[in-house]
Amino acid sequence: MIKFKTITMVLLSILLMLISSVGVLASSSSIELTPSIKAAFDLTAASAESSVRVKLNGLYSDLSMLKVQYDSREEQIRMLHYNNEQALIVVRQHIKEIDSSKVNGLEATVSTTKQRYQPLFDQYSALSRRITIAKSLKDKTLNAVLSAQGDAMKILVQLAREDIRGKQAQLKVAKDARTKKITAARKTLSGIESPQTSIKSQKSIVTSLNKRLSADWSDFKAAIRKQSPTLTSQSLSSLLSGYRQISASKQKIIELEQRVTVIISTTSKQIGL
Repeated sequence: MIKFKTITMVLLSILLMLISSVGVLASSSSIELTPSIKAAFDLTAASAESSVRVKLNGLYSDLSMLKVQYDSREEQIRMLHYNNEQALIVVRQHIKEIDSSKVNGLEATVSTTKQRYQPLFDQYSALSRRITIAKSLKDKTLNAVLSAQGDAMKILVQLAREDIRGKQAQLKVAKDARTKKITAARKTLSGIESPQTSIKSQKSIVTSLNKRLSADWSDFKAAIRKQSPTLTSQSLSSLLSGYRQISASKQKIIELEQRVTVIISTTSKQIGL
């Protein structure tokens, strides 16, 4: 019996040395249920009464499953968030570019049309000045000739101005339509703000709970170091409680990220992406 206890203590000492080294490596990340942790726990459970041993093993099994779920949901959240961020970049860029080619084309048309008619406007202005000067000279023949030229050119100028106004009107309609489309798309996309705010809130809760888990994890390692079934049971129960709360928050984050995905998708369809 003494020999068995001696061997047990030696094994426990070795395991605790391994646990300490693992704890240093894992302190900056999440809790890791390593083989050395499991072996130390098994020694503690083995020293407990039958009913307590069953309870401890059940708690540890639940912890293992929740840890797997923790990692799985963490990865799911990471992928959802990454995909949403990438989709947002694309959607926001396309919103900026809504009907931009059409508007740019019409702006170019207006500019080209003005340039094309500018020589006519310059000639008409010059002729108007000549008519003014001719009137001051009281030369009826010259006035008649210039007035006739002025009347003919005036019609051309009016037609040119109507042409420009028509193209400017088309440009205004296109700009107004573009503004409405952009405003509508941004309004739809703004629906992500509420779930994003909730995500930040849930992440804050998870951060606080992770700090608590870290403390509970230290208590658990101390409990198996002391080979105390009672303290091990208490620390495991606390760990499970923390993990369940984190699991609930992570599930909410997943659902919120999925809401963001739906809103982005709706906006994409709205802008014909």
